[in-house]
Amino acid sequence: MHRFEALRRRGDLALRILAALPLGYAVATLWAMALSRILPMPRADATTTGMLTAFAICAVAAMWSFAAKSGWRAVWVLAVAGGVAAAITWAAMAGGAA
Repeated sequence: MHRFEALRRRGDLALRILAALPLGYAVATLWAMALSRILPMPRADATTTGMLTAFAICAVAAMWSFAAKSGWRAVWVLAVAGGVAAAITWAAMAGGAA
């Protein structure tokens, strides 16, 4: 039983690392894209604001990954956050926003 518990903990840690690094980066990138599309300011300013906000989002995503109750919860919450940002970006692009 002790060996199974150690394997489960390693798997949970691997999920948290996966959520923190590549998934956190992807979520931050998707939100940068969404913000650059929907912010009501000139395109250059909106892009700069989105990119600067992405740094904070990436840091929060990494912290959330290790603060969540489980590795799976961290993965799913970040996946949903990325999905929302992707939907906003897609809707803005389909709606004709520049």
